[in-house]
Amino acid sequence: MYRSFVPAGWMGRLRRGSTRLGLARVLRRSAPLAIAATVATATVAVPASAWAGPRDDMKAAYEKALADYNNLEYEAALETINTAIQAAIDAGFGDDPVLASLYLLRAAITFSGEGNDARDRIIADLKGSVLLNYYVVVPVEMRSDELTALMQEARSEAGISAPQPITLTQPEPACGEALHFEVLLSVPEGGSAVLYWRKAGSGDEFAGEEMPTFSNVAEVDIPADRHGDADIEYFVYAFDASQNGVANLGLQDQPLVLEQGCEGEVVEPEVIPETDDKPKPKSALPRVWIKLGVGTGIGIASGTAEHTYRQFFPQSQPYGAFESACAIARWQAGNGDFASNQELQGVFAEYGPAGQGDALFQAFEMPGARDRCAERHPVTAGIASAPLHVAPEVSVRVAPRISIGLFSRLQVVTASSILRDDPNVDLMTSFDRDVRSTNPRGVEERPPFSWTIGAKFHYFLGKEEWKVRPYVGAFAGYGNARLRVDMGFADDKNGNSVPDNAELFTPRVGDCFPVWPYNNACDPSSEDRNIPQNVIANSDGTRVDVVRIGSGFVGGLVGFNYQIVKNFALFAEVQVGVWFPQQTSLLFDINFGPAITF
Repeated sequence: MYRSFVPAGWMGRLRRGSTRLGLARVLRRSAPLAIAATVATATVAVPASAWAGPRDDMKAAYEKALADYNNLEYEAALETINTAIQAAIDAGFGDDPVLASLYLLRAAITFSGEGNDARDRIIADLKGSVLLNYYVVVPVEMRSDELTALMQEARSEAGISAPQPITLTQPEPACGEALHFEVLLSVPEGGSAVLYWRKAGSGDEFAGEEMPTFSNVAEVDIPADRHGDADIEYFVYAFDASQNGVANLGLQDQPLVLEQGCEGEVVEPEVIPETDDKPKPKSALPRVWIKLGVGTGIGIASGTAEHTYRQFFPQSQPYGAFESACAIARWQAGNGDFASNQELQGVFAEYGPAGQGDALFQAFEMPGARDRCAERHPVTAGIASAPLHVAPEVSVRVAPRISIGLFSRLQVVTASSILRDDPNVDLMTSFDRDVRSTNPRGVEERPPFSWTIGAKFHYFLGKEEWKVRPYVGAFAGYGNARLRVDMGFADDKNGNSVPDNAELFTPRVGDCFPVWPYNNACDPSSEDRNIPQNVIANSDGTRVDVVRIGSGFVGGLVGFNYQIVKNFALFAEVQVGVWFPQQTSLLFDINFGPAITF
C-alpha cells in the first residue's frame, strides 16, 4: 500500500497485484496518455548541494527574463538570458537540462523581436535546447504555430529521436549526504511527479515525496538522516494536470534499487506521519481577475409598465365621470401621490366639465376607485431588450479549476421614449400650455439607473496549457434590471391619460360625456371639438417604457477566458438568469471585456 500521493484508480490496481503483469502491460491498460518508461543510461550524479547554486541562478534568470519580456523590455530580457547561459557554462553546467529552458527562452524572445531575419540563431538555440532536454516546455505567453514549426525543424536538424516520455537520471550513492533524484517529464504542462522510496528489505511502507517541477525537470532530495546510508528501493509516478497517473518507472512489486554500499553506523530515519494528501498540480490560471465587462441582454417582459398609467381609449371604451376624475387626479399629482378627496373636490370643480364637479367627486369616492386610478398599463408578454450595461467583477481562484467573485450589473436604460406633461409647473400654466394645447410638446421622463450586486462561481474546463479556457458557472444576487418595451400607442404629452394618437372629444361608446379637458365638447358648436384632431395630427412615434424586474435573481453561465499575456486577458460569457419576485422574467445577458490578472 502507499502512504500518499497515489490516485485512486492506480491504488486499486496495485493492491490487486496487477503490477506483477509487468511495466509495459500496466501502461497499455492505463489512461489515454499512457507513457512508456525507461531508465536512462547512468550518469555521474552531483550531490544536491552542488546543484542548488547554479540551478537556482538559472531559474531566477529565467523568471526575470520572462517578466521583462511580458513588460516588453526585450533587450533587458536578452541580456539576462545571455549572462545566465554564459555563467552556467563557466560553472560546468553546460549540459544541464535546466539550461535548455534558457536556450528556448532566448530563441522565443529573438523570434518575437526579429522574426525570420534571425532564423539561423533561433534554430541554433532551439537545437541546443532540445539536445539538452527534448521535452522542454515553451512558456504559455510565447506559444504559436510558427514557433512550434521551428521547434520541429530544430528537432529534425538535431538528428535525435524522441526519448521515452519519462527519463530518470540515476542517482549516485550519497553516503552521509542527501540523495538527489531527478526525472524529465513529457506529461502535459501542469503535470507533476512523485518519488516513492523505502530502505531496501525493510518491509516498510513506501514514503511519497513530491518532486517540485521547473519546466519539465522534476527533482527532490532525500536527506541523509532519512535514508541513513541504506540501500534504497524506489519507483516514480508521473501525473497529469488532473492528478491522473500517466506513467511510472518501477512498480511497488518491482521497485528500482539503488545500492549505496555505505559502511558505518546507519542513521535511523525520521518518522514521517501518515498523510492522505496527494500532489497538488500547479494551475496555469491567474489567481485574481479584475474584469470590466460591457454587455447587452434580452428578456421576457410581462406585468406592467413602470411609468405609464393605465390609459383610456374613448374610441373603443366607455368614458365617464370616473375616467375624467382619474385623469384630473393624475395630472394634479404630477410625480407625487394623489391628493386627498377633499382637495381634489375643488380641482374637479375648477378644471372638470362645467356642472360635473360633484359627479366626478362621487365617482372618485367609490370603494377602490383610487387604487384603480393608480394602476399602471399592462404589458403583453414578449421578448424585450436591455440594450446596455456595464459589469465590473473581481474574482479569486480558490482551487486549481475553481474561482469565486463579486460582480455588479450597472444598466443604463437607453432608447426609451417617455413624453408627458410638465409636472413641475403650476396647474393653471399646465392646463393652458399643455393640457389644452393643439400641439403639446411634452417633457421627457427618463427611467432611473439600475444596479445589482451578486456573487459568481466559475469552474474552468480544458487543459492547463490552453490559453483559451472555457468555463461554466452559476450566479445569484440582489438588484433590478429593466427591459425596454414598445407600448404600441403614442405618448400622452398633454397629460390627460389618453394617448395622443387616440384623442377624441367624446366617447364613441356610451352616453355623451366630454373627454377631459374638452369640457364643452357635448355642444356641437364648441371649439373644444377641434382640439383632439390637431393633437392626433401632431402626434408622432410610439411610447417606449420599461418593465422593472427583480429584485432577486439566480442563474447559470458559460464563457471563456483568453489569457493573452501574463497580466492581461479577455473574457466573454453568456448568462441566463431568473429574476423574481415582483415581476418574474428570464433575462439573457452577453458580456465581453478585458481583465487584469495576477
